[in-house]
Amino acid sequence: MDVIVAGGQVIDGSGGPAYRADVGIERGRIAAIGDLAGAGAGVRLDAGGCVVAPGFIDPHTHSDLPLLLNPQAHSKIRQGVTTEVIGNCGSSPAPLSGKYAGEVRARASSLGSLPWGEDWTWRTYGEYLDRLQAERPSVNVVPLVGHVTVRSAAMGFDYRPPAPEELTGMQALLEEALSAGAFGMSSGLMTPPSSYADTEELVALGGTLRRHDALYFSHIRGEGETLFRATAEAIEVGERAGVPVQIAHHKAAFRPNWGRMPFVTRLSEWANDRGVDVQFDVYPYTAGSAGLTQLIPDWAHEGGRETLLGRLRHPGARARLRAEVLAFGREWDRIYATTVQTAANQPLQGKTLVEIGELRHMAPVDVLFDLLLEEGGRAGMLHFIMDEGDVDHVLRHPLSMIGSDGSSLRANGPLGRGKPHPRSYGCFPRVLAHYVRERRLLSLEGAIRKMTGVPAARLRLGDKGLVRWGMDADLVVFDPATVRDAATFADPHRYAEGIRHVLVNGTVTVLDGEHTGARAGRVLRHG
Repeated sequence: MDVIVAGGQVIDGSGGPAYRADVGIERGRIAAIGDLAGAGAGVRLDAGGCVVAPGFIDPHTHSDLPLLLNPQAHSKIRQGVTTEVIGNCGSSPAPLSGKYAGEVRARASSLGSLPWGEDWTWRTYGEYLDRLQAERPSVNVVPLVGHVTVRSAAMGFDYRPPAPEELTGMQALLEEALSAGAFGMSSGLMTPPSSYADTEELVALGGTLRRHDALYFSHIRGEGETLFRATAEAIEVGERAGVPVQIAHHKAAFRPNWGRMPFVTRLSEWANDRGVDVQFDVYPYTAGSAGLTQLIPDWAHEGGRETLLGRLRHPGARARLRAEVLAFGREWDRIYATTVQTAANQPLQGKTLVEIGELRHMAPVDVLFDLLLEEGGRAGMLHFIMDEGDVDHVLRHPLSMIGSDGSSLRANGPLGRGKPHPRSYGCFPRVLAHYVRERRLLSLEGAIRKMTGVPAARLRLGDKGLVRWGMDADLVVFDPATVRDAATFADPHRYAEGIRHVLVNGTVTVLDGEHTGARAGRVLRHG
């Protein structure tokens, strides 16, 4: 054997009970499971007192650009993640064309905490995937193409339905991405210009997805008062287009909507009963994270980022925006500034908009507008918008899987800036520690299934997600008594604890809790 993982309790990702076994690996695949005490191996890893599970598959990430700066994927690999799905919430760094290419760069750079000067050498989606593979990431990567990017390239930031030739252009861009290996398309229906699309546009693009046997991932059109309608729309797109639907970070946002998730998830249950393939992912926190621009009404984004900033400077437009934003009824003391770009505003990271307003002697809504102007529209937030009971419900639901909605970050260097959401460092260990060991909301076997077997089946990764003979040797070895998320909202750049070893395609990538520097991941291509 090349590697033997010896003495652990195997939880194989199927939901079945743990059993004692050694796992032998040859040429990147699982070659033997059982008593391998008499077998020779180039490397023998001690898994005594630990669980041996399939490497965790994160179906919801924004690591598209961070993996170019941090191909070692430190914050993810050190929490046991061996496969990441990129291109979520409508945002991907390709295709990059048209007069709004700069808008795509600005948005993607902001989300990925990347310097603006990062060299973008690609134009097509296939060229981007080639660039990513050339970096030899430590994790496997499942790519999605984003509707935000596709629509921007085809018709810019116009708030209207596409003309026939523009829809044809979007379908051609989607076709190129899918032919290059994208597993599907994601929509970001709370992010312009994706939010400018109507249901008919999404169904038409769904037809292209169907021809490629691809998936539709959706950040739905509202998670607050529009939650029921938005969920129904995602299901309608899948039903009419004949494609599987993945609802992103399924949740009920804002206090008036708390307690509604048991009713909302019935829509997906009923859809599955009539043959529509609908599932969803969830992260184990009551706070979300996005750009501060998400607090600005859709109409103000038409024309792109510079036009939005111009409206914030114009007294009349700003007065209209102020009235509309205040009418929404935000809880400003639950909104925190996270990553900013300017040195002057670095001390504001981690403070609420109320606290910043007290420092500046202004209302929180004016803090929002001024921060966006000062940061060129590229500032992030944490927003505590969920109820723990709703999170519990979605975590337990049989149609759910665990997804971080985070990125592959690193505690030092350019990706260690700011106060990002701790999910990038601790999502999966938090489930194991808080929801399995402490609260017993999930069984250990059930939680691991939601992190491995379920997302592998959803993505049709036939060689991943289970500890079985012949499968890819993506494995995580962790101590169930000590595994935990060390990252907090106040101190997010802290690696998880209790993850002993991680193997990616049979290569030891984390050894005794430390990254070995190995980069054995692959960019997986659909089709």
